[in-house]
Amino acid sequence: MNIDIKKAGLAALLALTVLSSMVAMPVAAAGGIGWGGDAKTPNPGIETDVTIDEWSNAEFDSALEYYDDSGEAAELPASLNESNDNPVTLTATDIDFDDRDQFPRLDSEDGDNSASALDASEWTTSGATVSDSTTAPGVDALNYAGTASSDSATYSNVSVADGEKSYVTIAADINSASGTPTLRLTDGDGDYVEVTLYDSTADADSDMVLANSTGEGKVLQQQVGDMTVQGTGDGSFGSTEEISLHGDLDADVSVLDAERTRALTFGERLEDTDDDDELETVTITEPRGAYSVSGMDTFDEVMSDATIYGVTADAEFAASDLEDDEDVSAEFGASSDYPQWDQLGELAFRIELPTAFDLSYASPTLVDEPTLPSERYKAVDFAEGTGDTAFDEIDYSSVASSYDGSETITLDSTVSTDTEYVIAYDVTLTNDEVTAIEEAASAAGGAGIMASNSGGPISGFIGFITSIPGMILSALTGIVGIRALGGGS
Repeated sequence: MNIDIKKAGLAALLALTVLSSMVAMPVAAAGGIGWGGDAKTPNPGIETDVTIDEWSNAEFDSALEYYDDSGEAAELPASLNESNDNPVTLTATDIDFDDRDQFPRLDSEDGDNSASALDASEWTTSGATVSDSTTAPGVDALNYAGTASSDSATYSNVSVADGEKSYVTIAADINSASGTPTLRLTDGDGDYVEVTLYDSTADADSDMVLANSTGEGKVLQQQVGDMTVQGTGDGSFGSTEEISLHGDLDADVSVLDAERTRALTFGERLEDTDDDDELETVTITEPRGAYSVSGMDTFDEVMSDATIYGVTADAEFAASDLEDDEDVSAEFGASSDYPQWDQLGELAFRIELPTAFDLSYASPTLVDEPTLPSERYKAVDFAEGTGDTAFDEIDYSSVASSYDGSETITLDSTVSTDTEYVIAYDVTLTNDEVTAIEEAASAAGGAGIMASNSGGPISGFIGFITSIPGMILSALTGIVGIRALGGGS
């Protein structure tokens, strides 16, 4: 490395600029304290299922993003429940994606297809009725309503060569049904294959039956060539020339396709499928009703720009998710009340559930999982509806008696939105435990808190120099300075 800089001061400044661009990107923990590793920082939080009315796969990266009341993308100050392998729940018929209504894909057309099997005007009926409907506020669908086993509706604006290679895919909400209504694909000479749309005696996960009960989000996908051929033709299935619905059924269909040569992926889940105590990734192709996935990056490629309505996340709005320093207070120092301990930690956190038109919460509960033995909690105080009142001016109620060795403590089981909840702690700590909290903050990108009430700016500076970013900075500026003065090898 050959650096042609004559002034050591300029070299150090350049190094500092370079390092800043390298280390400034991580977000520091609010209040200068951190969690994780060996840190025993208290971490109370509101546990809840949060439902996001409209979730965009085109604009969002996290299951906890949403549109705020101004229509802008925003992210909740929360984390997914780490103890839940599949923390996100949704319904297949509430997914809107561009390719959903493009069947049949006519050869004569480029881009958007003018024909659609979900367009009620393109069907002919016998006894039954078809109409335009929805399965979610932004998901257009086809409603089929038949009241007798002889009722039917037919779609004929289709021709799929090598039909046996295709998959029949249907996603529907079953509103009511009786008997065994069917979906049928017919070729040019009278042969057909069919799947049963409802059979109350069938298994819930039957490969050839869409539903054994009414409900939303029923999906079935089967390759035509694997289905039994019936009818009056030559006994082999040729090209698909007609699709028809038959029987006593009221259903809203959000996906209908008989052309794609593979099954769609509606997400993935983690599951121990072979009892080896390790989780395997399971591809979800036929969800039946609401189902859970491991993450929002697991959907089929045709859903990369999908909008999903009613995404529910198992979330925790914890102290470790707080983003505003004003919502955290942390002081450490020796206390004459507890001379046998190195330091007393005085910490307080202000937590609340954000409100927005697109957000709703189920059974929010404020809980704490103590990280220290019960005798180390010298004071634990609680208050709600505090607004932005300074921590030392709040009228608290003591909840210290709840810290009796229990693994989980419920502080409030009737949490409300747009209400501030403050939890304040006095906990006895060793010097090593305080250091662990500081180092956790540095790992998160912060320069660390002032080590104690008596530390002052010099202590903070030393804390930074001895942190990982500080050591990198010291090494880098030292190297550059030596080279700039002509030293080194």
